Amino acid sequence: MTAAAGVSYRVVLPPGWLLLPVRDRSDDELRRLITDQYAHLPRDSAGPYIGRLADAIVDGARQARELDVIDILLPLGTAWQAPVSTSIAIAIGRDDDAEPAGEVVETSAGAAWRVQTERPAQALRRVEYVWRVPDATGLLLVASFSIVGDDDPELQPIVDALTGLCDALVATVRWDADQPATAEAPA
Repeated sequence: MTAAAGVSYRVVLPPGWLLLPVRDRSDDELRRLITDQYAHLPRDSAGPYIGRLADAIVDGARQARELDVIDILLPLGTAWQAPVSTSIAIAIGRDDDAEPAGEVVETSAGAAWRVQTERPAQALRRVEYVWRVPDATGLLLVASFSIVGDDDPELQPIVDALTGLCDALVATVRWDADQPATAEAPA
């Protein structure tokens, strides 16, 4: 993974999740990371799905680069039937010396500001965490995730569960002064 602008972090990912270093990898390299994730599936039946998924993720990665996103974390395990999904974007931001908004929560990387927005544009829920980067004047690490899908009240328990899962993943972010950022397997 990357150590962007002197910022290095680690995060714990559960099985089925993949960290895509969108800033430091080409579209072809990202596509290969995605297709390798599904190498065990039969190409005749799953191939078209994998190709469409890779196209959509690579297109999203291009857009994310324009927003200074360095990494995207997303579940690429077994597809499920619920019409909702999520991903986490990690970006470097600039500190304007204003106090970030939101509630202060403790994470492995220390205090972060957490803001949750219900039904923002094109999402059911958006949550953003912001940390001041230690020993890096003026830099912020921003982790944000959105829950997207059908706006059906019956899906609210799934939206809440995905929020809890992403909150738990983001809470594992910690600073790593010696090593480039990595995705760790759970212990």
